[in-house]
Amino acid sequence: MSEFDGRIWAVQNNDALSLVCQKQTIKKKIQVINEKGREQSLSEDKLLWCLPGRMRALSEWAETLEKLQTRLANLAAEVDVSLLWETAYEMETADLKELAELFFGEGSGVEQQVAIWQALAADGTYFKRRGKVWELRGAEQIEELRTQRQREEAKAQFQTMAEDWLIAAAKADTLEISEAAAPFVERLDCWMRGDKDKDAQLLIEKIAEANKVAPRELIFDILQKVGRIAADADRDVIVAGLKPEFSQPILEAAAAIPTWTPADPAAEVLSLAFSIDDDDTREVDDALNIEADGDGWRIDVGIADPACAIVKGDALDREAMRRCTTVYLPTQTILMIPPRISTDIASLNVGQVRSTVLIQVWLDAAAQVKDFSIRRAAARVEHRLNYAQADLAIAEGSDDLARRLQDLQRMTDSLRRQRMAEGALSFNRPEYKMKVKDGLVSVEMVERNSPSRALVAELMILANHLAGKYAQRHQVPLIFRTQDPPEQPISLEDQQDSVRFQKVRKLLKPSALSLQPGAHSGLGLGVYTQFSSPLRRFADLVMQRQLDAHLNGEALPYDQEELFKVLATAEQTAKEAKSLEMEAKKRWFVLYLKQQWQDQPLSGLVLDAVKGGYKVELQPWGAEAFMSGPGHLQPGDKVIAQIEKLRPKVGQIRLRFQGNAA
Repeated sequence: MSEFDGRIWAVQNNDALSLVCQKQTIKKKIQVINEKGREQSLSEDKLLWCLPGRMRALSEWAETLEKLQTRLANLAAEVDVSLLWETAYEMETADLKELAELFFGEGSGVEQQVAIWQALAADGTYFKRRGKVWELRGAEQIEELRTQRQREEAKAQFQTMAEDWLIAAAKADTLEISEAAAPFVERLDCWMRGDKDKDAQLLIEKIAEANKVAPRELIFDILQKVGRIAADADRDVIVAGLKPEFSQPILEAAAAIPTWTPADPAAEVLSLAFSIDDDDTREVDDALNIEADGDGWRIDVGIADPACAIVKGDALDREAMRRCTTVYLPTQTILMIPPRISTDIASLNVGQVRSTVLIQVWLDAAAQVKDFSIRRAAARVEHRLNYAQADLAIAEGSDDLARRLQDLQRMTDSLRRQRMAEGALSFNRPEYKMKVKDGLVSVEMVERNSPSRALVAELMILANHLAGKYAQRHQVPLIFRTQDPPEQPISLEDQQDSVRFQKVRKLLKPSALSLQPGAHSGLGLGVYTQFSSPLRRFADLVMQRQLDAHLNGEALPYDQEELFKVLATAEQTAKEAKSLEMEAKKRWFVLYLKQQWQDQPLSGLVLDAVKGGYKVELQPWGAEAFMSGPGHLQPGDKVIAQIEKLRPKVGQIRLRFQGNAA
């Protein structure tokens, strides 16, 4: 074994130098102890200078290292790099030995050279390193470097200020904008409006995560505190980054679309007996009719045809694709297509001749489909009904319109029974509509299974099913919607019971998009697509274009790859919009409780026991809440509860148990 060497070396690590103690040499590899006291193996080319002195034993290393580091640091601190550069620049030298002699005087040794290296590396402005040697920078380079560093320093200071301000702003109830913070607040405002700002976004995400809030929620609250967003601004719209208004170029493009007229003025205009919608519906996607046909029936389903006005790839199409769906919020409806088209020239408004995609279905007396056809047709809607009017006509009417509704109800009831026999599911969950006017929230229950709602829903399912069947039969590339069967059978009782629903919904398989036709278990159908709402769902508009092109003998606008790409994007956006609608509805419902039910008893249904209490369903709305209470309650128990705490901003309801319901 070799004897202890004891020499001390300066070792390069990029710009930095470190000191090591040579322990011994084994097969041309130098064994050293580094500044942390750890053993390393180095090749000779890594050693720059051997410093004066030699240790007799490894035990001296810690004390020797400390003294040497202090001495070198003091020498480096003496070096005026700016002055050294001026002299070296005149003499056109950057040799470390010569630089050491220029600054420390003749006879300077290795320690002075190490100190010069350390000073140049620490400064980083006047000299640049290339390998093991240093080079002089020119005056212009130095000035550019200084300017860059000043900008970086200013940016770092600004980031520190911005972070401190954002942390304080997130917690403060009221805020004032200091002169220093004003530019940052402006950036937050621009970011909220959709401008890209990577640095601001990273900072916002960091603070938002620490506060357990969504980034846009955080900035909305802060901008509202400082008065950059009005107190009555639509929170849901701004936080989601939605743009309710269409740009002027889009409005002008829509205004330039002429009212549709049949190419042949003498062509037949089909009469569609009625449309059925909510009173506030402006985009009328569908209208219906039924006629006796021998021993059976012919049902006509007319679907609005915006594809006749919006061309693939034009400005209106790009805008519809960007929006992807109409968004229905308690405060407002944000249209996918400008109103000139979606609520006027393409909407199936009463008394107006419109282009439709017409599905005609022939059924026998038992509502078995015998045949169907799909074509483009001119149509006129004779009547517009709301659901209450349609229900009344079904129940009590005796005129021609009522008889048509009653005939349709019988046929659609039979169609539904056929689907249920094939395994279709029908979850009878409570549903309500909500409106907000001047900050006051009103809620109205929706009878989902009313005769007219069930009738319309069944005919839309039928239309989509037959469109998928047509595409399958004629090999038209479409996006089909499929769903595998649940993990185990779900009884009708389980589908209708709120408590059982909590468990059986976990058995459901998610629906999927597919380029190949396949069964949709939840609807009890062998093939299914979706094209019945083209005024408010971009995916439906794309499907309609494919069918239109095939019906007209034209080249298909989308191949399979493009179709799937467009639809996958549209589907994701639609899911995000649906999530936004649900969250907004949840928040406004909590505010509704605060306004209307703060001191009143509430009826609830216990769904499950959870930590500290129970999950309950508020009756009749079906909204879920947490309730504190005794430990003896069971799922299915009906209770009376009082509001304990409401958090409208996050949609949370906390109740206090008052007693069992009678």
